[in-house]
Amino acid sequence: MLLRKLLGEILADMGFITNQHLEKALTKQRQLYGDEALPERIQRAKLVSEARLATGTTPMLGQILIDMGVATKDQLEQAIEKQDKMIEVYKLLNSEKLGATVEDCSIINSTLNIVEVLENIMRYANRMTNSVASTLMLLDEKTGDLVFSVPTGPKSDSLTDFRLPSGKGIAGWVAENEQHLLIPDVKKDKRFYGKTDEMSGFETKSILCVPLKAKSKMIGVLEVVNKVGDTSFTEEDAMLLNIFANQAAVAIENARFYGELKDRYEEEKQLQEKLAESEKLRAMGLMASGVAHDFNNMLAIIFGNIYLIEVEDNKDMISKRLAIIKKAAVDSANIIKRLQKFTKTNSEETQFQPVKFNDLVRESIEITTPMWKDAQQGKGISVEVVENFSEEELIIHANDTDLRESIINLIFNSIDAMPQGGRINIVTYLKDQNIYLEISDNGIGMTEETKRRIFDPFFTTKGVSHSGLGMSMVYGVIKRHNGSIDIETKPGKGTSFTIVLPKGNEIIEKEDKKSSPVVEMEKANIMIIDDEPLLGVLLSEILSKQGHQTCVFDSGKGGIEAFKKGSYEILITDLGMPGVSGWEVINIVRQIKPGVVIGIITGRDISEEEAKQKGADFLIKKPFRADYVLQVVTNAVKSKAG
Repeated sequence: MLLRKLLGEILADMGFITNQHLEKALTKQRQLYGDEALPERIQRAKLVSEARLATGTTPMLGQILIDMGVATKDQLEQAIEKQDKMIEVYKLLNSEKLGATVEDCSIINSTLNIVEVLENIMRYANRMTNSVASTLMLLDEKTGDLVFSVPTGPKSDSLTDFRLPSGKGIAGWVAENEQHLLIPDVKKDKRFYGKTDEMSGFETKSILCVPLKAKSKMIGVLEVVNKVGDTSFTEEDAMLLNIFANQAAVAIENARFYGELKDRYEEEKQLQEKLAESEKLRAMGLMASGVAHDFNNMLAIIFGNIYLIEVEDNKDMISKRLAIIKKAAVDSANIIKRLQKFTKTNSEETQFQPVKFNDLVRESIEITTPMWKDAQQGKGISVEVVENFSEEELIIHANDTDLRESIINLIFNSIDAMPQGGRINIVTYLKDQNIYLEISDNGIGMTEETKRRIFDPFFTTKGVSHSGLGMSMVYGVIKRHNGSIDIETKPGKGTSFTIVLPKGNEIIEKEDKKSSPVVEMEKANIMIIDDEPLLGVLLSEILSKQGHQTCVFDSGKGGIEAFKKGSYEILITDLGMPGVSGWEVINIVRQIKPGVVIGIITGRDISEEEAKQKGADFLIKKPFRADYVLQVVTNAVKSKAG
């Protein structure tokens, strides 16, 4: 390929054909040969096999030019004669210099970092030609200017980003004519552009300039200036620099393509994250009415029983009604926890860890209950979810947030596929060391076209209100978990999704701190900071019942000022407070009294590990139980003392 391409360039240099004719001929050659023998998206071994089996041979470029009528046989013979002379020059090259050039070419192509590529090009161009200075000029395709991208040598900084107008100077001539120039004395050449010397104060004596071409496309020039010792550049220098420039152009283009692909990947990743979040918000909107229904039920139970307690004299009945209120409050708290798991962003929980798969599926069903039960019943539609889970404990190594969201998307998909109601069957089982999840419905089903495109981004059959990202997200999540997803469907017969995931390792159960008995401790002086006064007072009363001294503040600023003056063994602070946040309170208090026991009380969905990493000794999540508060405070103080 190199000699055929070189032959075309020789014909262009001799004025027999134009560069446009050459490009058309090369394109035709690639079409005639490439389309027949180089099928895309096959393995390398198969690629070689396919190439061997390809019929015919590569069409010769010279014959293509003759067939196009842009070159004659006589012109072709003259070009071949000149090509043979060039080959003889190649043979006369110093073997050590040629070997060094080949090594330099491999080095500049060993990285895709554009900064490293450019630095290596200039370093080895100077070394190869023994030049005092050099300049890499890249072509601005819009203006035709050559931009001094990487000048080297004495006083080169003044030339950085200087623009050489199109066609000006020796470099401009090389760029226009696409062939090298060797000028032993620039003062005798009218093409020399002396303004660069005026700007830098550097005296140019001799120049060797070669074109930078990638796949027959001009991208710039490489110029070396003044050989060390005031000697002249030679034809051998020109030949070696041309070889080097060919590889340098490829290295620059590869680095540029890589940079563009990397930027595009980051842009698409950010776009996908934004669109995924909008899909989640849409799902939250669909769930809102059902969640409100659940909360209204719980509040009705609580308010009703409070009224009955107020008019009740029987202590046993009061106790029963208090138990009902407590159960309703716990159920309400569980609704919040399920919503927090659904709304948690990927950045908050990116690590894969052992997860109980059946529990994960149950949580997904519970989260979607307002959609398939309450909301549908409100429309007079009956949707039934039937569970059939494996009796064996199924452990999977997963990001539970992503996987839960994917299962929720599949359940939503089944609900949408049953506008008149129906049944959703959800099955889990273990087979051949793989965990299976089947979610099937008896809805409207899919056509073959829909089935084929269901996982394509932005494809949707649900109208403009849907982004079409839900199922593509599901596919991506399953693939990231080294799993697969299969679909069986027929129009009018329903759809079944089967997810296959690799089985994970057993979970090592942690000691349940909630079941530990409360350890007696000495009475302590405790500061409580919460911007909700009723919660602060409630927590104070719970701890005071155990004999602790408590002081309540409704702002971080007020608490900090009091902490400086008082003597407190324990600080319990909320996180989300106006003015000074709980995290800021913790940092400041740690500086004032490093040994103080600090606890966080919050409604946010954070882990104990995160709380401890940020300076807390224990974590209390809202809503809290009184016995649990006493337990964690006591155990934290005991652990600190021990």
